[in-house]
Amino acid sequence: MNRNAQAPNNSWETDAVWQLLDQAPPATAKPRFVDDTVRAMRLAVDEKPWWKRLFSPAPLAGLAAVSAGLAFAIVSLTGPTSIATQESSQEIAIQEIAETETLIAAVDQLDDFSDTELATLIGF
Repeated sequence: MNRNAQAPNNSWETDAVWQLLDQAPPATAKPRFVDDTVRAMRLAVDEKPWWKRLFSPAPLAGLAAVSAGLAFAIVSLTGPTSIATQESSQEIAIQEIAETETLIAAVDQLDDFSDTELATLIGF
């Protein structure tokens, strides 16, 4: 056992990594760094959340096509006596779904609609 051994210095100032960093030249920003950063942020495309993409025009068109196909399939599979009653109740349900989806899409993009179009969508 060595009684004269010095205790190791655990200070961060004597760490080899810090000594290497002290020897490295300082990094400086380019003169147009701020302008380039601001331009990059302006040009960056904001990705919409999944729930906003769900109500975009493409899924709405798909929803309308699927609902029309289901309505046609149900009408064609049922007998001719109940077609009139099923058509009216299903048409009402499909119309309500389409109006709701259109209003939700309009709420997300109010700037794209004129006042007349918004009043027509609401039904005034």
